[in-house]
Amino acid sequence: MSVKARARRSLLVALGLAACAGHDPSPALAQPEEPPPPLAEWDGPNIPDAAVKAFEALQASAYAQGEREALAALGRGELALQTFGPPPACRERYARLLWRRHRIEHRALTDCATADEQRMRVHGFNKIMEAEIGRRFGADALATAARKAGCR
Repeated sequence: MSVKARARRSLLVALGLAACAGHDPSPALAQPEEPPPPLAEWDGPNIPDAAVKAFEALQASAYAQGEREALAALGRGELALQTFGPPPACRERYARLLWRRHRIEHRALTDCATADEQRMRVHGFNKIMEAEIGRRFGADALATAARKAGCR
């Protein structure tokens, strides 16, 4: 667009705005005479049922995958726990204690949980492993190790 065309267009826009300034505000900008009715309670976002079911199926699949991974590890004779999230100050002491006392490997996967799918997989894995650890070493073996490491 040439300089003259831009100047002409700017002038037309300015004239149009000046002409509108003399009129009353448009109905959309006018204030209502009565206050608006109270808003109905919000039930949350309107998410289609199909999307909710797909999400739940994905989580269930990830959880089942974690359980399968744990069973495979147990079949290889491995005991392990998986964690994610920022490392607590006691994580290294806890991991060393678990290994020394029970030969349980402590696997820190990431610094933070990046996806619900990953969290569900870890929960499925740990559920199977915690049940086996409780069966072998007693129901309070992990809690005792956490206390001795200073985590609780």
